[in-house]
Amino acid sequence: MPVVPTTAYSQAADALNLARALVNDSAGAVFTDALLMPLLNSAYRGLQRELAENGVSVLAEQQDLSLVPDPVSGVTPVEISDVSSPQLPTDCLVPHMLWERATANTADVFVPLEKFTSGGGMLNLQPSSYLRLWEWREDKINLIGATQAITVRLRYEKLLPALTLGADPVQIRSATDPLAFATAALAARSRGARALAQDLLGAAQMATEKLIERYVRPEQAHGRRRKPYGYHRRVVYL
Repeated sequence: MPVVPTTAYSQAADALNLARALVNDSAGAVFTDALLMPLLNSAYRGLQRELAENGVSVLAEQQDLSLVPDPVSGVTPVEISDVSSPQLPTDCLVPHMLWERATANTADVFVPLEKFTSGGGMLNLQPSSYLRLWEWREDKINLIGATQAITVRLRYEKLLPALTLGADPVQIRSATDPLAFATAALAARSRGARALAQDLLGAAQMATEKLIERYVRPEQAHGRRRKPYGYHRRVVYL
């Protein structure tokens, strides 16, 4: 009987083997795993940026963080950063939305916080029962603070862990082709084969576009048709 795979993700080795085949080195005499792995990770990061810039939600993560008032000041922490407690999730690239709920009121729904985007610093408001506002500045979430324990629900764009071994899963579905073409392009350029590198880069961009289409198309609930040239909206005056 065929072995049923345990994961929907391909492995880094799949992209590495295809990249070697594309540069005519299937045996790995020149392009070993050790040589290709940094190039694969560069392609991996580039693909993540392309997906994020096109609004693909595969890179979105969500966590709940508990903010407890300080016993001296009686106010919850006014920032969530890499060194705070609780700490900003280590895979957080940028936060998208925050919600809050009183930790004691587990039956309540989470209420969205308003993002402060006016520039400068946070408003000089006195802490109250809820956080109300948040701001992303200097790689940390700035808050006003609350006078009761608050559970913050954080939705953010995450950074996938780097690939180190051939057996590591590539945590983007159907990403073998765009990663392999991009890795092969970087490998060819490193050997001075610029024409081949350019050709492979074009193939990588096309494969990336097709991957983005597969993610985005199900989210397009309504079709769109371009208006013909010379179209004028009819206006009826009452």
